Amino acid sequence: MTDNRGIGFIKDAFRYMWDRLTNCFRVQEMFPWAYDQAQDASKVETIIYTVRSDKDSHFTGAIANGNSENENLTGLSANKIRIKRVKAICEENWAFDVALWQKDTFQTADFDTDAWCGMVGFIAANGVQINSGSYTQYYYDSGALDITYEDLDGTFELHCSYVARDANKGADEEVVFIVDYEPVA
Repeated sequence: MTDNRGIGFIKDAFRYMWDRLTNCFRVQEMFPWAYDQAQDASKVETIIYTVRSDKDSHFTGAIANGNSENENLTGLSANKIRIKRVKAICEENWAFDVALWQKDTFQTADFDTDAWCGMVGFIAANGVQINSGSYTQYYYDSGALDITYEDLDGTFELHCSYVARDANKGADEEVVFIVDYEPVA
């Protein structure tokens, strides 16, 4: 005589799991937002860091139209990052570019050793003056970016240049760059 009690247990366990699985699918169909939220909770959260220039020590010189001033912004959390956004606060409404370099040698005559990484352009029409009363600053925002940047010097610095495009920047006119980034593994 054969003992079939083990098979009965397996069938009962299968039916139990099948019922639970179909209930899960029914909940998904009735409440799809609940399932999406549960899936989003398991995703890895991205942390955005910021490096900022100082109005009193960075980009303080006069810059003629078409020329640039180079600065090394310290404080990166990693040598390899992904730049997500560039913002600027300027005293005047200018058109200018922010050039990014991978070394503190910046621009060189030899194309093989030039450390150019990318450029973000701002036009005067995009400068926004929020309070035109006693404040004169203009705000610029690049919008979403995705620029891979690696500091090849290994100094945890963002090597960037202010490039004047349509007007001369006076030595007394202030500018601040704010760069949002995330480290790249």
